[in-house]
Amino acid sequence: MDDLTDFLQKTMYLGVGLAAYAFEKIEHLDESLAELHRQTQRTVEELIDKGEQVVAQNNQTNSASTNWQVRPLHRRLLELVNGNEELANRLVERTRMSNPDQTLIWVYEKVIYDLERDRT
Repeated sequence: MDDLTDFLQKTMYLGVGLAAYAFEKIEHLDESLAELHRQTQRTVEELIDKGEQVVAQNNQTNSASTNWQVRPLHRRLLELVNGNEELANRLVERTRMSNPDQTLIWVYEKVIYDLERDRT
């Protein structure tokens, strides 16, 4: 997701930079400025639409891939807490809140690691 965020941020910067550069270069051409503004606005809107599509596709892909990766981790966590679903969910949520930038897979692995470490 970091790569996608970085890509979208760079795309946004490209669009803004392009608009700023274009405005600086043709400030003295009043009649062209209005047309350039419309074209730039269209380009920015197209980039935003494309970015939204990419994010939506990535979220769908991540959801599907995360589910099959989390399922065995969830089962392992349930084993460690003797099938206590409520406790497992609470541990995952607390770890997720403490580490909001981490993926769900990382959160599960951390909870499992901590439980196994504390048992030894």
